[in-house]
Amino acid sequence: MTSWPLYRLIVFNLLEINLSNLMVFHCWSIEETFPLAEMLNQNGIYSQYIDLQNPENLASVHKEYLDSDLVRLGVFLDLGCDKAELVTNQSSRARLYNQNVHWLLYDEAGNLTKLTRLFVGANLSLNADVTYVSRQDEQLFVLHDVYNKGSHLGGKLNITLDRTLRCNRSHCQVKDYLSELHLRPRLQHRMDLSSVTFRLAALVSVLPINSSEEELLEFLNNDRDSHMDSISRIGYRLILHTQEILGFRLHYIWCGTWSVQDAFGGAIGMLTNESAELCTSPFVPSWNRLHYVHPMTEQAQFRAVCMFRTPHNAGIKAAVFLEPFMPSVWFAFAGLLIFAGVLLWMIFLLERHWMQRCLDFIPSLLSSCLISFGAACIQGSYLMPKSTGGRLAFIAVMLTSFLMYNYYTSIVVSTLLGSPVRSNIRTIQQLADSSLDVGFDTVPFTKTYLVSSPRPDIRSLYKQKVESKRDPNSVWLSPEEGVIRVRDQPGFVYTSEASFMYHFVEKHYLPREISDLNEIILRPESAVYGMVHLNSTYRQLLTQLQVRMLETGIISKQSRFFSKTKLHTFSNSFVIQVGMEYAAPLFISLLVAYFLALLILILEICWARYAKKKLITIIPQNQ
Repeated sequence: MTSWPLYRLIVFNLLEINLSNLMVFHCWSIEETFPLAEMLNQNGIYSQYIDLQNPENLASVHKEYLDSDLVRLGVFLDLGCDKAELVTNQSSRARLYNQNVHWLLYDEAGNLTKLTRLFVGANLSLNADVTYVSRQDEQLFVLHDVYNKGSHLGGKLNITLDRTLRCNRSHCQVKDYLSELHLRPRLQHRMDLSSVTFRLAALVSVLPINSSEEELLEFLNNDRDSHMDSISRIGYRLILHTQEILGFRLHYIWCGTWSVQDAFGGAIGMLTNESAELCTSPFVPSWNRLHYVHPMTEQAQFRAVCMFRTPHNAGIKAAVFLEPFMPSVWFAFAGLLIFAGVLLWMIFLLERHWMQRCLDFIPSLLSSCLISFGAACIQGSYLMPKSTGGRLAFIAVMLTSFLMYNYYTSIVVSTLLGSPVRSNIRTIQQLADSSLDVGFDTVPFTKTYLVSSPRPDIRSLYKQKVESKRDPNSVWLSPEEGVIRVRDQPGFVYTSEASFMYHFVEKHYLPREISDLNEIILRPESAVYGMVHLNSTYRQLLTQLQVRMLETGIISKQSRFFSKTKLHTFSNSFVIQVGMEYAAPLFISLLVAYFLALLILILEICWARYAKKKLITIIPQNQ
């Protein structure tokens, strides 16, 4: 029978957990519900009442009343009503016994046998927020915490005494605490999952999936070949740490692929269709996947890169010899040298006519400019002014040229010898348009990304480097084979996950060869996260433990051991060799200079012979 103390208990319970929305399933008269509605309204709690004695209200309880967009909803159910079992059954099928719905189950008779019958097979799990209230006398109520650690995974129904409340018309107060539930949060009392067996999607791609379970477990547990399935082994180690804390058992479901269509198929598909509670492999949280799974914590970095050594036939690079100065500086310096040449010529001319100490001949203007150019090249001169002022002018030219020469050579030397030459190919589109050969890893997610990516540069890369081949299968190489080919064929590009390739790079490359590597990001660099299903009843507990492992450094320890994020080398570990792309402009300019000099010499010889013939012709005429 309903009463004022029960109404006060309902209000007290809702205010205690800060709930402002209540759904009341009852079999009372209208007059009996008025005092409860008034009391709830006075405390700012919105309420709705469903009479279980009316058959029209029972057709679809879940869709009509409990399918709400509210973050949290309170539900009061009088188990003394004849149709209460229908509500519990529909709620179980709709998976409404979770942390989003607070259930207050009231039984006037306090019949635990009936409660057990209703909930022993219900879809009740770890995060259930169900409070069972039984009545001892008119004002004394006993509260129980009801949950199951996973009925579909071997868990048993648990009914734990919580406390007794004494309520009257105006207030409620705790009379006795009957357990330690009030000392800690609800999840901390439910952390012993020794009766539960989790289904684990165990991903192993480097061994045949039909291998024995002992062989597959041996691979996941040992530390050898840490580069193989490194991401999956990181997740597996973290699951073992979680198992040590919670005590659950594991049933392994072996698979060899991450996914087939982003959020479906493979290991991620087992999480999305709830055929597995956990997965050894973390995943990139793509938009499609976030509709089905919940990312917990970051476990490692995923970097798919295109790696290659700088090709030696990268083209002639003459600009390096002009880059130290801007064009305005070059023009100013050329003007200064011409001015210095004219000044020296004038000095030689004045010394010849006005001073006793002078040269035996007057150098031409061209010779004076050549002296100025020689000073710019720090070559000195065999012709020197004899006067003090002339020598000071020559020293000024030499000093200016010395400063320019040192600044120029320091820039050129640092450019050519300061660091390894890098390729100008920096993007995927440039790689697709280049003449470089490209190879790809054989793992499924690489091919899936190349085929299904909406990015135009990825589609162009796949079309020009895979589909255009006579034998498209020739581009798919194992990681070790691809890395060795990159080493032996500068200009060959291999694409795979970075930490996987880094193991073979450190194994097969010399330090100077490591320094010569170029990388192009194939897909945006992103972190991979441990995942559980979006509606998993263990989501909050597992996330809390993952965050704790992140804070204590357990995740970073496992990540550093199994996943390499960079290659280690030193600034003095490479040998710089200036190739023909830089030396060719020098040789070409030298050949052009010799050709011009030879051409001018021929012209001078021809002119001299012409002048000599003309002179011979003129002399007889004068005679």
